[in-house]
Amino acid sequence: MIKNTVIALVAAAAMAGVAAPAFADTAFGDNNTLEMRDFLQDSAVAQLNQKGINATEVEDWNGLVRAYVTLEDGTQTMQFYTPGSLEQVTF
Repeated sequence: MIKNTVIALVAAAAMAGVAAPAFADTAFGDNNTLEMRDFLQDSAVAQLNQKGINATEVEDWNGLVRAYVTLEDGTQTMQFYTPGSLEQVTF
């Protein structure tokens, strides 16, 4: 009985360890307060604007920064960037 319990606990821990890396990295960090997350998002918008990209809002999208960008003709599009360097990612 104890042996089965130990095996079940080890299996559960192993599965949790496999799943953890999938959730470990987000564009704005996992452990930030709401205020810090807002600050980081505002900072990313400002950095994109400094690069000449008319970003109006950013959010985390599967570990990338998804920016809502207004183009010169007034249309809005989504563009994706790497966290930190804010280099554009194309799919």
